[in-house]
Amino acid sequence: MAVVTSARAVVRPRRLDRSRAAGVLLVLPSLLYLTLFVFIPVIKAITTSFTVRDRDDAGNYTYRVGLDNYAQLATSETLRANVIFTVLIAVTSVAIVFCIAYVIALALRFGRGPSARFLGRIYIVPLFIPSVIASYAMITFLANHGFVDGILQALGLPDGVFPKIVFDWKGIVITQVWLSLPFMTVLLSSVLLEISDSLIESARDVGASSWQIFRHIVLPLSAPGALIGVTFMFLGVIGGFTVPYLLGPNAPQMLGVSMVYYMTNYFEPYIASTQAVAIFLLSLVAAVYYVRQQFKREVR
Repeated sequence: MAVVTSARAVVRPRRLDRSRAAGVLLVLPSLLYLTLFVFIPVIKAITTSFTVRDRDDAGNYTYRVGLDNYAQLATSETLRANVIFTVLIAVTSVAIVFCIAYVIALALRFGRGPSARFLGRIYIVPLFIPSVIASYAMITFLANHGFVDGILQALGLPDGVFPKIVFDWKGIVITQVWLSLPFMTVLLSSVLLEISDSLIESARDVGASSWQIFRHIVLPLSAPGALIGVTFMFLGVIGGFTVPYLLGPNAPQMLGVSMVYYMTNYFEPYIASTQAVAIFLLSLVAAVYYVRQQFKREVR
């Protein structure tokens, strides 16, 4: 009996070692990918942001470690305006998309009839259109002397009646809303589908109105998933480049565009890295919130 027990004790550690080795092998590709494309670039950007380049009277450069780049980010009117502009664009786009997508998701979840089926077929179309094509469409459609402006002038309206949308903050917001709406609607629809029909019917049986059902059942149950979707969209907008670059104004600029300009046009990689760290910190706030929400859902 003792021999059998000892044999089992030997077999179990071997099985545990094999399972651990298999787990490490499965995790290794993801860890390698994160190390090469996330951890190393982030560490390099952070170290570069603390590098200060000074130039003497003879034109020679010297390098030191300091907080001058971050001080410039906080004190420079242009850079400070870029940070505020980026946050405002992200918050505005997310708020508009959430409101529209939530209404569409409610219609898809509780709506009946041909209108709901038609809406379910067309809302997902922008999901298959690249951001470059969408930006070009906005330029040709909404720019001054574009398609809409041309129709207004053909109708006899004076030039300048059509507001400036393209190459302005409004063009960025409209395009971001158009591109992000399908993704947010899909996520909210999946969240609303998790709400049981029997729960809704039980509330109606006891005399609850549609507003009471929405306020006390639908909204609380869908809030955690909806906030996760908001977090994902915020991360996508705040680090965006294509749409702000093609449709945004020259000043202020979103941080992604400003970072590239400082890197390529002004040859200031240290200020550019500082802006990259600012984007990372803003994204980190949203990421921490997402992780906390996921942890709360798992605990429940």
